[in-house]
Amino acid sequence: MSYDPNSPLVVLEDGRTISGDLVVAADGIKSVARATVLGGADRPPALTGFAAYRATVDAAKIRADPEIAWLLQKPALNIWIGEGRHVMTYTIAAGKSLNMVLSHVDRTDPQTWKPEDAVEQMRAYFADWDPKLFKIIKMIENTQKWPLLSGVSLPHWCAPSKKLLILGDAAHAMVPYMSQGAGMAIEDGAALAEVIHQIRTAEELSEALNIFTQERMRRSGQMQSASLVNGKIWHFADGPEQQKRDSAMRAEVEGKPFQRSANQWSDPVTQWWCYGYDAEKAVREAWGRRGRACKI
Repeated sequence: MSYDPNSPLVVLEDGRTISGDLVVAADGIKSVARATVLGGADRPPALTGFAAYRATVDAAKIRADPEIAWLLQKPALNIWIGEGRHVMTYTIAAGKSLNMVLSHVDRTDPQTWKPEDAVEQMRAYFADWDPKLFKIIKMIENTQKWPLLSGVSLPHWCAPSKKLLILGDAAHAMVPYMSQGAGMAIEDGAALAEVIHQIRTAEELSEALNIFTQERMRRSGQMQSASLVNGKIWHFADGPEQQKRDSAMRAEVEGKPFQRSANQWSDPVTQWWCYGYDAEKAVREAWGRRGRACKI
């Protein structure tokens, strides 16, 4: 598969071609379009030194054990945090399965990882953690280990022709510590649809894409940074930083009212910035400012 950014064309593996006024490539971390947009030299996402095991556990097994059944008494996201590691759990499949993400520091080469060793190594990483959590970890029969990548800053997302655009993970992959990777791709799609809705002629498409990329590069770049920062906060080693973090989270953990938290997922200001953003409104207002500037 390849892209011709000037026509523009998508050339499929079987030789067929698809053309249009604009080609939007949301082709993921291993994007083919990204190198074309950048003029031939790709800038793929980089390893961050973190990896994650992903697994599920049959919820019936957990409910059958009185020591850990509390975890499923009500729908909730639970997180254990510690030095260089954290574990996140939540139910899926209408409560029939517990999804688990076990993140940890890992600077080894992913090419050396062996799937058949994953379960044993995962258990070794977390053997000295909360015994109740480890009881659940020992219920995991199969797991996959994934390297966590973060996209590097790209000079642009659109080819010079303004006829080939990348978005989503192809443009701004990020670590999952704000759980906003898919969210940013959805915002991309909403913003692109809205800004194209604003134009009246094909000639305005180039300017619309400039506004789109300017706004989306700013927003997604901030979220990439926030994700990396939250990973650092969660993974402090025992010591002064960890103690200050825990103190700042105490009210939240104890179920008391709070106005701020070191946990970026629940900090009110960060929540508003993260979840209160309106991607459509942002590009619509940017397009409107462009119109006023032209009249002036």
